[in-house]
Amino acid sequence: MPTTLKRATELYVHAKNLSAGTRAEYLVTLRKWGRWSGRTPIERLSRAHIREFLDHMHEQAVAEGGRNPGRTANKVRENLRAVLSWAWEQDFIESLPQFPRPKPQRDVSGRHYLTKSELNALYFATYSMKSPKGWREAVPVGRYWRCALVLFFNYGFDTGTIWRVVPANEPILWRHVTWDALPTDGQAKERCRWGWIYYRRVKTGKAFYRPMNQAVHAHLKSIMPQQPDPNRPVLQGGGVRPNARFQELCRLARTQSKIDVETGEQRPWHLKDLRKTCATYYDAHMPESSIEILGHSVSGVTYKHYAHRDPLAFKAIMTIPQPASFMGLQHGFDGQCPCCRRVFQENS
Repeated sequence: MPTTLKRATELYVHAKNLSAGTRAEYLVTLRKWGRWSGRTPIERLSRAHIREFLDHMHEQAVAEGGRNPGRTANKVRENLRAVLSWAWEQDFIESLPQFPRPKPQRDVSGRHYLTKSELNALYFATYSMKSPKGWREAVPVGRYWRCALVLFFNYGFDTGTIWRVVPANEPILWRHVTWDALPTDGQAKERCRWGWIYYRRVKTGKAFYRPMNQAVHAHLKSIMPQQPDPNRPVLQGGGVRPNARFQELCRLARTQSKIDVETGEQRPWHLKDLRKTCATYYDAHMPESSIEILGHSVSGVTYKHYAHRDPLAFKAIMTIPQPASFMGLQHGFDGQCPCCRRVFQENS
């Protein structure tokens, strides 16, 4: 029997135990879908159906004099994507329909994440980074920072997980990286051809084994010594003030500063914003996956002790779309832009 969007939304809201305000938002989206005469069952929904509906929402908001019609359409898009992603996980539909791009919108509450174009600019700006005084590593400092950007984007690491900012931090060591198909803890059932990485969250101390996708694998291989010391940190070049070096990298990339909406003041980017960037793109790619990826604390006995969330994290990490610059290394474009083949000279 075909499943209507109304039925799927009701099941989703009940299964997720959402707050009253969030449930009201989904019901508003459902009423908009009904007024648009959206009678197509979710099994037959396509990109064309969704695009027509979102275009209608945008045009209606413009006609009604809405101050931010793009945000109105994008909110509906997020709700539809969350419901259909859940329906796909529950096998109500065989495949998740491809969604059109978000509409341009005015960020009412300010933007606290970096766009993919800005990530690309930061990645290529690492070629211009100067090595610190007394640098004796065989690998240029820019290569370490390129690897760090990839790790921040894919796992949302704390700064202390990448570099030992304070003595209490436990950074990733070479013994925490395994190239085997299964992690050494023996708990994960999934096999990953690219290997696994172990780390511990700074704030909660919770330990994780996460799979490496192709981008992470290629960048870790690019900085690995021929005979790595198991007790040596993987990443170098952070120094005692990694945020200061990151802000210098932002200046090299000519990245615009954040703007406080309330005061209008410009504020510099911090490494913590890369963690927010990770959460933003994971939730856009697979709703609610950032909770598990970033290791956020959750409430509820069932979730803490019985719910097995590793498959969701595995699927999200292995399928999240990467910025174009991150994909060049595994395709043989080290030191080149993967789209235009522009050559970047490594600074020594």
